[in-house]
Amino acid sequence: MDLQKIEKKIIKLIKRASKIYFGKDFVEVEERHKHPMDDVTNNDINTQEFIRAGLLKLIPNSCFIGEEGSDLTDNDYCWILDPIDGTRNYKKSVPLYGTQLALQYKKETVLSVVYFPTIKELYVANSEGVTLNGKPIKLSNITQIDWSVVCLSNITDITSKTQAEIQVKLMKYLRSVRLFGCMAYNFAIVARGKMDALVVFGNTPWDFEPGKFLIEKCGGEVYFNKKYDMYIGGNKELVKNIKEVLEV
Repeated sequence: MDLQKIEKKIIKLIKRASKIYFGKDFVEVEERHKHPMDDVTNNDINTQEFIRAGLLKLIPNSCFIGEEGSDLTDNDYCWILDPIDGTRNYKKSVPLYGTQLALQYKKETVLSVVYFPTIKELYVANSEGVTLNGKPIKLSNITQIDWSVVCLSNITDITSKTQAEIQVKLMKYLRSVRLFGCMAYNFAIVARGKMDALVVFGNTPWDFEPGKFLIEKCGGEVYFNKKYDMYIGGNKELVKNIKEVLEV
């Protein structure tokens, strides 16, 4: 499998797909909501179908896992796609939203592409490292918690006292926090070193696999705590220090 050729085709496919939703009108598709706090538009669905069709041409019969539906096969290659990550931002015209995609081979990620059309940022992670618009990026070197600025996410279950307690506990130690409303952007901005770390909640592969690969290929670590459905990502020393503070 020539991953370099596939990578170039994926980038073109994702950029073309962004024209389906970027600057376009949308309608809510309520029957596709996965939970009461969910957001699904016709453009989420149409974008996924467009990308899925293109991916299956690149690797016929490959496995496909998408936020708006999956096709599971026994193929060693598997695509993981979020067609519009940050849909609520998209609906409110907040410019932090985009498409993120990972390709796995035998359940190990080998390629990741994340594209934000509003701010024209393209992140690509492969065996060689990570680039933003073709230029290499690196993590922040901040390791002290009291000097770090950390991305937090929405609590995945609004009734979850534990997740809220974790965030409140962490905020007592941090210099500052940010909530961007877009999981892809959380991982991307940490990978490029503009934020020092992230502490986010959830367990859906389309939200986490593409961005997780960005941080890991920058030399960082993304720790997952199954008990709390919690990811901690950043440079290895800072991740270690955050884990110690949270006692996880």
